[in-house]
Amino acid sequence: MSATEKGLASRIDFFARGNDQALWHNWQVASSKSGWSGWTSLGGAIHSPVVARNADGRLEVFAIGTDNALWHIWELTPNGRWSDWASLGGWIDRLAVGKNADGRLEVFARGSDQALWHIWQSAPNNGWSKWDSLGGWIDLLTVGKNADGRLEIFARGSDQALWHIWQSAPNNGWSKWASLGGWIDLLAVGRNADGRLEIFARGSDKALWHIWQSAPDNGWSKWDSLGGWIDLLAVGHNADGRLEVFARGSDQALWHIWQSAPSNGWNNWASLGGWIDLLEVGQNADGRLEVFARGNDKALWHIWQSAPSNGWGDWDSLGGGIDQITVESKFR
Repeated sequence: MSATEKGLASRIDFFARGNDQALWHNWQVASSKSGWSGWTSLGGAIHSPVVARNADGRLEVFAIGTDNALWHIWELTPNGRWSDWASLGGWIDRLAVGKNADGRLEVFARGSDQALWHIWQSAPNNGWSKWDSLGGWIDLLTVGKNADGRLEIFARGSDQALWHIWQSAPNNGWSKWASLGGWIDLLAVGRNADGRLEIFARGSDKALWHIWQSAPDNGWSKWDSLGGWIDLLAVGHNADGRLEVFARGSDQALWHIWQSAPSNGWNNWASLGGWIDLLEVGQNADGRLEVFARGNDKALWHIWQSAPSNGWGDWDSLGGGIDQITVESKFR
């Protein structure tokens, strides 16, 4: 599943792998409970889809094919028809996508050698490089973007610690791998209102742990626990700049914890109910967060803030039969 704001109107687009292994698409037609298009198939036989928006506004979905290569499909015009599926080659089994400061998309993946590999657009909106290795030994993978536009990759190493590698300048060059320690088995990244990246992970005690940059683009704190018992993990960015973390609890319900002020302090955990086994978060045009999850009926369910930065409605079903989910939204 993948959700992203839709075109100039910033409506949310949603992508999911269906029971037929194809990519399916659903999008907002109005910002209301019933304001969705219904499911449409984009074909393919894929897993692990992720979505990103090109510099010109066109959506592009990347996924792993049955041959373990990277495949992609893209809008021909913003909000318009879609291309056919095309292969970018390689052999991968983890997948994430980021956008460079100049607008070029860059895909990161784990190769058959367990190292991090990447491939990037040679110009905004068009053309692709060959695959290149960034080394390391990784498991789990996410991409953050620093305040100065440099991409930074976070991954779990063979020692179960958090490792990272970052561009040495916006759009170009890479550091060596470095460890941020800890013991993790889930991983997500957010960016604070002041531009500092913050990493969230599940620790060996099943609680939520976090580590954050001590200043934008530079330096890191020590690990700190936010408690709870979590399984599944996603990070949203409120309209007022406060980060909000969503997780599945031991009761299979959706739980959340949020900053009490932008860039600082945290409230206690609270339940939003439901029964979920997949989880992602997107953001509406007016800034309201919206959480998407798969229910025990295998359909897509969602719940949304009743006002920007505050309050939540009830769960509602968007139907379908889905698995595998991811999100790209304007707070990323």
